Amino acid sequence: MGFSAHGSCEVMRRFLAAYGGGMEFCQLQLNYLDWTFQDARGKVELLAEYGIPVWVMEPLGGGRLADLPEESAARLQSLRPDEGIPAWAFRFLQTLPEVVVTLSGMSSPAQLEENIRTFSRERPLDGEEKKALLKVADGLLERRVLPCTACHYCISHCPRGLDIPSLLALYNEHSFSEGGFLAPMALSALPADKQPGACIGCRSCEAVCPQQIKISEAMADFAQKVQS
Repeated sequence: MGFSAHGSCEVMRRFLAAYGGGMEFCQLQLNYLDWTFQDARGKVELLAEYGIPVWVMEPLGGGRLADLPEESAARLQSLRPDEGIPAWAFRFLQTLPEVVVTLSGMSSPAQLEENIRTFSRERPLDGEEKKALLKVADGLLERRVLPCTACHYCISHCPRGLDIPSLLALYNEHSFSEGGFLAPMALSALPADKQPGACIGCRSCEAVCPQQIKISEAMADFAQKVQS
């Protein structure tokens, strides 16, 4: 018996405290981009505390990691010219001893054959390769997400008491993934007065944001995206 998790580390910790003793595996969204973006590293380490192995879903991030920008792909190909881009994501997972199953959606016989070649033998990344791959992940995130560091200065200045860092984290996930169900599902658990649409655009939070994020614009955009 196992469970599938999309929640935060804290949500998983509460679940495991109650039911971890009966769990034999966890199906987790895990790839080199989400290693830091969704704190997959922290989730894997938490599962390791309970001795629970990982079944991986979204190893290619919905296909986004199979077709990288030219600059990112060139950086990886300079290290291994004959390596396919998807194989880098799979070999990253081979470096994690907690991973025992990798679920990969394939849409053609060619993709199936390529995956079989990749998994025909274990070839975990070496230190240099892993460092390069995580730099590629950082570059992908810099292009698409707001640089919130969760310093929480903004919260004390919000007259509506919004948990702005948490909302921005959901906004980043929703923007980077170009939609999906995670952010709407998380927002549905919040009362209406704590959702992004409750922002009144006073910009008090922006006055104290060290990253100079245009928070009011992000909240308005987020509210529109989850409603459309």
